[in-house]
Amino acid sequence: MIVSTRGVVVNTFNYRETSKIVEVFTESDGIVALIAKGIRKQLKLIGILEPLNIIFVSFYKKKEQELHLLSKVETISSGHKILQSEKKLFVGLTIMSLIKETQGPEISNKYLFSLTEKCIEALKDNKINPFVVLTFFVVKLTQDLGYDIIEKFGKWKNQSFNYLFFDKTSGELKKEINKDYQPKISRNTIELLYLLNNIDFDSLTKIQIVSLNIIELLTFIEAYLSYYLEKNIKIRTIEIFKNAL
Repeated sequence: MIVSTRGVVVNTFNYRETSKIVEVFTESDGIVALIAKGIRKQLKLIGILEPLNIIFVSFYKKKEQELHLLSKVETISSGHKILQSEKKLFVGLTIMSLIKETQGPEISNKYLFSLTEKCIEALKDNKINPFVVLTFFVVKLTQDLGYDIIEKFGKWKNQSFNYLFFDKTSGELKKEINKDYQPKISRNTIELLYLLNNIDFDSLTKIQIVSLNIIELLTFIEAYLSYYLEKNIKIRTIEIFKNAL
């Protein structure tokens, strides 16, 4: 069966002498693994299968196979502008990492695909803070997964605290935990999450943030998702970009 669909390139690596294996988050089939035979010989196509490119792709899908054969690929929107900013690149690759960690292979999620496309395009707009895009994505992702982080903060909304700590053994939030390894989240970050939860995507240009410890937020999200999804969630971009942010 031939499948034709929109997709966002998640990851790519060379295979043998002339081919590539590409992971694509598709609108129709979720995350799929494709082999692009001989594509490294085709100079016009080399740059298309790079992370954060939005593409139109056709592939031969066979049941009970994990790797499908790429038939055709075209660029819808290049991620080139994102590569010019380390902060934007970090956000884009972090979104890809979260998708890969939370979405099962070949399971369609058209809502999340649409959100991802919008976030990738928003990163090209210099009027929008990239960290606002990422934080908005995180809020909507937890809601789509069924573990709404906003609901988790509900009982703390009117209480006094500077930080909340996530207990990785019970999944509970606490005001006072002295163990350094427990991930924490600040009141200011929680207030930003509430704010982003109450606006639509088109309003992101209006959000100005004075300070946001994005590594702290993502470390918290790693623990939060690991607990509720009952698997070890690892956002690999944290270590890669830690010293640059």
